[in-house]
Amino acid sequence: MKIFYLLISSVLLILVFSTLVPSSIIMARCPNGTHTSPSGACETVVPHAGLPRCPNGFHRSPEGDCEKVSSSPETNVNSGSTNYDQNDSSAEGQSPSPLYSQLPPSNDTTTSNQCDQTLWKHVYNPTRLQVVTPCKSVLGVIESKRVEKDGDYHIRVKLDPAFSNLINSANTKNQFGDLVVEPICVNAVTQADAISACQNFHQIITIPPNGSHVNITGSYVLDKEHGNWAEIHPVTSITTIP
Repeated sequence: MKIFYLLISSVLLILVFSTLVPSSIIMARCPNGTHTSPSGACETVVPHAGLPRCPNGFHRSPEGDCEKVSSSPETNVNSGSTNYDQNDSSAEGQSPSPLYSQLPPSNDTTTSNQCDQTLWKHVYNPTRLQVVTPCKSVLGVIESKRVEKDGDYHIRVKLDPAFSNLINSANTKNQFGDLVVEPICVNAVTQADAISACQNFHQIITIPPNGSHVNITGSYVLDKEHGNWAEIHPVTSITTIP
């Protein structure tokens, strides 16, 4: 008889629990250290040290790209906290950046380990750059180059047709339709607020002459101080190709 009462009690407890506990808690959630991807799958949060944070409402995927946060962020059952990427600021209740939604889709398969992410430590005021893809390779022809006061080179590159979608209206208006490419801390720094970033650091990189067809690898960003034109900045490598 005692066993019968125990069975009845267990069934009643299960029924009460399923009634009182919201279904959203019973459902499986992404575990700690992961977040919900746009497709709804749980993805591991991969830290990208030194990179500027993604736009509001976005987080970094395992590949290092900024992805839109799922409209229903998962709540961890044990801690009661919401799983957001450390580079995501949607936890502050802000809406996604409209600028990001206007960016061209990325068809690049470059992986982050092909880029030297430590270069970000030597980018002065890195928050002026909005990272779209942490590591990207593009092909094009160098049209011009000049030395900047912050120690960087400002290089204009006419992209090959396969990469033309990386150019936006600001590049068309202010850079003759070219992509801006900026190797950092290559030249003498005379700009006061950039001195500390390049202190005790000099990037060794060869800049091919104008007219060279090149492969450029680095972070694909938007320069918020120059109308959001698109750049590869910082640059990890530039190699001449046929």
